[in-house]
Amino acid sequence: MFAAHFWAAGRAGGLAASGPGTVLVRRDHRGGVSLAVADPGRTGTTLTVELPFPVRKVVRADDTVTVTPGRRPVVTVHVAGSRGHTHGAELT
Repeated sequence: MFAAHFWAAGRAGGLAASGPGTVLVRRDHRGGVSLAVADPGRTGTTLTVELPFPVRKVVRADDTVTVTPGRRPVVTVHVAGSRGHTHGAELT
């Protein structure tokens, strides 16, 4: 499990974020990935997160989450109006 809070755009533990937000990543032994993203500061409209490992497909994602699978997958989360709530996805 890996958790990071970004105060601004940057990198931490291989993750890259386009702006402020909180990211939680949990990988299981079968290759599954659970992802949770939030904007607790309620300042953003969209938060883009680049993951440091490959993703083949999206198993489930909230309607506010778009995932571009690949070697360095990109997750775009529409956080505007969500009042700091968590947006999630399950990936493999």
